[in-house]
Amino acid sequence: MSTSSPGQHCACPGCSCLCPEDQPYQRDGKYYCSQACADLHPQGQPCPAEDCHCEQGVKLQERTISDSKLDSAVEETFPASDPISP
Repeated sequence: MSTSSPGQHCACPGCSCLCPEDQPYQRDGKYYCSQACADLHPQGQPCPAEDCHCEQGVKLQERTISDSKLDSAVEETFPASDPISP
């Protein structure tokens, strides 16, 4: 994946789309054209551009759970409990 910025090509492998300049999707310092690309196409979610099929280049193991859903789950459950007393 390459690092990109708004108005440049999406950092999703195989994606030919440009990142929107007004509201780019960002993850780990990289910019993406859509949330689907930023999350590595969970459950095979397609790229919103009709002529782009970058979701086909992502391995099934890489997209079983999206990073944004995992981030949300961690935020909702952290801290899970108080530290153990010595």
